[in-house]
Amino acid sequence: MSQVSEIKCPVCGKWSKWTGKIDETCPDCHAHLDPGRLQYAEEKKIIAARNRETSYLIIDESGDPIVQMFKQFVNWLRWTTFYGISVMFFVIALMVILFGLVFL
Repeated sequence: MSQVSEIKCPVCGKWSKWTGKIDETCPDCHAHLDPGRLQYAEEKKIIAARNRETSYLIIDESGDPIVQMFKQFVNWLRWTTFYGISVMFFVIALMVILFGLVFL
């Protein structure tokens, strides 16, 4: 059984019973009782979805911890290789430009 406490509604100012759920609303004005926590939870879901989309291997939260660590390592290795090659191409392009200016 969850504990019930009271919280003051940020919109109408009336006291309401609150069980601590994130999406709980005021019975009078139907506004969220803790909008900051709700916004934080929604942003966390968006960030998690974005991370899942950009990952090479999708990490299942209910999977084996060893498999999760392996997938995180492979994802890290992929992004490190991508950025490393990008830096090498940038350095090569910069060297071509500098040598072209020097030996004109």
